[in-house]
This record gives sequence, structure tokens and C-alpha cells, in this order.
Amino acid sequence: MKQRLLDFIVCPICKKEFSLKVFKQDSEIEEGVLYCSCGQFFPIIKYIPRILVGDLRRSLYSRFPEFFKKYNLAKQEFEKDKLQRRDTLESFGYQWNKYATDLKEWEKSFKFYFEPLGDFNLMREKIGLDAGCGNGRHSYYAANYLKEIVAFDLSDSVDVAFETNKKHDNVYILQADIYNLPFKENMFDFIFSIGVLHYLPLPEKGFKRLLGLLKNGSGILVYVYHSFPKTSFNYYLVKLTDFLRRFTTKTPYKILYVLSYPIAIISFIVFVIPYIILSRFSKRIANSNWPLKLYSKHKIKVLINDTFDRFSPPLEHRYSKEEILAWYKDLKNVKILGQGGWRIFGIYDKDMPYS
Repeated sequence: MKQRLLDFIVCPICKKEFSLKVFKQDSEIEEGVLYCSCGQFFPIIKYIPRILVGDLRRSLYSRFPEFFKKYNLAKQEFEKDKLQRRDTLESFGYQWNKYATDLKEWEKSFKFYFEPLGDFNLMREKIGLDAGCGNGRHSYYAANYLKEIVAFDLSDSVDVAFETNKKHDNVYILQADIYNLPFKENMFDFIFSIGVLHYLPLPEKGFKRLLGLLKNGSGILVYVYHSFPKTSFNYYLVKLTDFLRRFTTKTPYKILYVLSYPIAIISFIVFVIPYIILSRFSKRIANSNWPLKLYSKHKIKVLINDTFDRFSPPLEHRYSKEEILAWYKDLKNVKILGQGGWRIFGIYDKDMPYS
């Protein structure tokens, strides 16, 4: 952990600032504890502060028992939280630890999701927050524009994100929960949350929590899955996926990851290859909502990863254009783009408070 991170974070319970105790340090703090005067403490393990509460924090004791034993930190009991979030924590932790580094694909992805900004230089000299950073691939490229980035995720993928962004001195990684955010209010000039909110039990609640962290006149960019009309083939494809998720969410991650390969390969053959061929001869097909058309611009391994992504989380939400625009109803200069989901950016004006 870089000490600079202390300027951004507070106790998620009482919102007071932390005191720091360092156990092991080199260029960064490898092991230590963040203490709060309210009695809470949060470990720093493998260079990453783990600021989780409830059942989510209790999972740290089972994952890092040596740390707590080594420093004689007593196990504390906390009120149990919903297990859906713990399941999400585990599924994405497994996914991002399996997803190999591919800088070219990451750059393509970054340019696609950040397209609503128009000019990436809008991020220059700003302090950003990556809400749900996964393996840190978007922070990796955003760090070339933003002055500083704080990146957090609920899952163990933060360990991968830390390694991904080692070259960047302006990226700070921590493990945290979007419903119990450990950040000071009015702290950030720009927030982005790519492919995260639609997996929350209460997505709009998570969005509102993020808005509270923005400085006045600052922007927020999100990407969420879009819904389809009942007249669309994609509507029934999503329904089939939802039905299969009843079984896949109970499947061990190792088995599901192996199964993602044949599912993705079949999907690529049935949907993506025909689209690549036919779209060359027909503008109507090129501009249609052809299933999985987005993957025509990516390697098949991206589809494999996203197949696991689609089948492993315990739930997902989808939104019409009108529904997602309602989230941004009190923001200014809103720009929304489709294709695979909604990419939407807007400026938060606190003279128009979000209701």
C-alpha cells in the first residue's frame, strides 16, 4: 500500500480517518493494519488494504490465517451479510486470476468502454476512482491520463490488479465493498465502473453511493447490460442464459471455467463467424443487434472469459435505455452509446441533487 492512499480512505463504519501500523515494508507497505478510533481494524495483506465488513471480512480470516496468527490479531465476529455478494466475490476472484494479460485486447476494451467521453484528455490531471476494477486492465490505461487512480474491487482480483499496475506510481489498489465504501466524500473528479453495477443485488443503490464521492461538476462513466424487446432473438437468448445460470452458479468454478471453452467456441462458430462474413456484404446486418457481434472485433479468448463471466455470478440485471437514463436524470451533458450494453457518461451537478 502506498501511504498516499491514506488521504483518500476512511473507516466505512464511522467515516473517521485511520491510524496506520506497519509490520512489513519495502517500497510500499506489504503488511500492516488500519485502525479506527471506533474500534474497527482492517488488515493490509500482500500490499493491499482489505477494507471489508461483515461476512465479507470474515472471509479474510479463512483466506489469510497465517497473517492473523503471525501478528496475534484476534478474530472478531460481525453481523452476517448477504451471501450473494460473497458468491460474487468468489466468482470474480477466480475469473480474474485465470484471465491472462493481453495488452492489445485491454487497449481495445478501454477505448470501447470510454468512447462516451469523446476526448480522453478530459481525464487529464484528474483524480479517478475505478469502482470494480477486476484485474485492473482499465486502470492500466486510464493511468496514462489521470493524475491518480484509486481502484477497488470486492473480489480477490485486487491481487491481480496490483500486479497489473505495478509500473504505475499513480494507481492505488484496495479491496472494498461498494455498499460500504471507505472513501471521503467529494474526493474524486472522475469515476468509472465498467461491467460491475449490473451484478449487484441493488445496482442503483450502488450508483448513488458512487455519486456521493464525486466533486461538483465531475463525471461518472458506467457500463451495464442492456435488455432486449420480446420481439428480439436476443431476448430469448438471455432467457436461456438465465435458465442455465440456475445450474451453472452451483457448478464448481474449475469445472465451469473448462465448460466455458466449448460453449464459447460453439457460440463463436454459430454467431460470430456468420456475422463477420455477412456484415461485409450487408449494411443492414452490420448495423443490426446480431447476437455476440461485439466479439467480431476480439480474440475468441475474450468470449471464453465473458462466458464464464455470464454464467458464474449469482445474478445479473439488464436495463432498457429509458431505465438507465433515469439514473442520469439529474446529471448534465449525458451521452449514451449502445452495442453489447449501455455505455453512459454524465456530469454530476450538486445543484441538481440526485433523488
